[in-house]
Amino acid sequence: MSSIVIVVVALGALAWLAFLVATGLRGRTKDEVAPNLELFKTDDELETSRLDRVLAVSVILAGFLAISLPVYWLGEFNRQADFEVEFEEIAIERGELHVDEYLCAQCHGAGLAGGVAAYVDARSGISVSWAAPALNDIYYRYSRDEVKFWLQYGRANSPMPAWGELGNGPMNDAQLDEILDYLDHIQVPQSEAVANTATQIDLAVAALDTADALVLDTIAKQEALIAFYEAAPAFSAQVQPIADQARALLAEAEVGIDVDEDGVSDRVEVAVSALTAQAEATGFDGFVSFTRQFDPRNPDTVGAGDGDAASIGAAVVKIEQEALTLAVAAENLDRLLSQAQVGLEFVQNAAEERKYAFDVQAVADATFDGNAADATRAIGIYQANCARCHTSGYSEGPAFAQEAGAGALGPALWDGRPNVQFADPADMKDFIANGSEIGKGYGINGIGRGYMPGFGAVLSGDDLDLVIQYLRGEVLR
Repeated sequence: MSSIVIVVVALGALAWLAFLVATGLRGRTKDEVAPNLELFKTDDELETSRLDRVLAVSVILAGFLAISLPVYWLGEFNRQADFEVEFEEIAIERGELHVDEYLCAQCHGAGLAGGVAAYVDARSGISVSWAAPALNDIYYRYSRDEVKFWLQYGRANSPMPAWGELGNGPMNDAQLDEILDYLDHIQVPQSEAVANTATQIDLAVAALDTADALVLDTIAKQEALIAFYEAAPAFSAQVQPIADQARALLAEAEVGIDVDEDGVSDRVEVAVSALTAQAEATGFDGFVSFTRQFDPRNPDTVGAGDGDAASIGAAVVKIEQEALTLAVAAENLDRLLSQAQVGLEFVQNAAEERKYAFDVQAVADATFDGNAADATRAIGIYQANCARCHTSGYSEGPAFAQEAGAGALGPALWDGRPNVQFADPADMKDFIANGSEIGKGYGINGIGRGYMPGFGAVLSGDDLDLVIQYLRGEVLR
């Protein structure tokens, strides 16, 4: 409707302008006196049908304006609403582009549903896979401003870097807001968020039985790394000449007879085939099942679709990459072995101390009147929702986890501290359900920073009661 009104008004204005121009030019001669200098019509001449016509036109135009302006005004509400929807859609699209550009899914997983991030544990020097949280349900735990804080400043002592300008990151405030809009767009329904939380609790309970095996696996990997460093000099001496020969052959790839016309001479295909077998024969793990027998009569021997030229080039690059890895390890052998040994001793101590382990029955007897099922559920709730911030090393895996409630980003929870902070369990439940707010007090002398998420939207009242009973008990592990 508003568009029609605008068109009609524009056409009317053009018509009136054309009328004025035509009237001004009509009957003009070279010697005609300018209109403002000649006498105009008398009152008797004006007060005739001419005046009636002018007045009629004026009334019609006034009536048109009286009707069209309110109609235009009424349409303004829908127009503004449409603009808001359009701007929101654009912001979501731009937010998704930022998420893709800065590789957020690389850590937070496909669809930002949770994943892992590479990180080096500061205490052991071991490379770990840090459990990165899901972002497609984050607004059920944090407010928009709190999520923006984490984007702005990142999280120290974790793989999460600062992304905002205030935290010396690469994105301005508008870009962060667009990412927040995108996150809002991909939030799963609350029922799904509740189901996901329940699944995480079940997985946390199951992980209690596999923790020892995971620690032993970490020890085995560290021992394998030490073995690799120790063998690196010998392997490097074998592999480097192979890499040099492979590169020289690749430089001569087009020299000589090429029966299958794939861009690589028959001589080079045969020679590179021999080198890949030679590389595999060294016994180095990087060349397991590496032999490639390129057929001079087949332009695409391995069936990769790119032809033998590309496949041979990839094989040569693989040999060179492994040669470089071995050379670096050999040149830095003493330092790397020392660091790896420190890491091995760390995880060996972790296996002995078992700080990651839980004595479920002891927790049940001390806190749940011997009910092991309730104790198991409470520990699972804590591990799935609280340990990330309140148990140092939890996100890095059991080999790096300290005692439950040891504290990290969040305060320590052992030695009855929750009972001191919250004299009334009801206050504690309200705090866990709603989280903290910046500057808002909680418990006894607590001041919120906005770090504590709220779990009331994803945990039932019974689960909140269980975890509170667990945290207020005498035994946490």
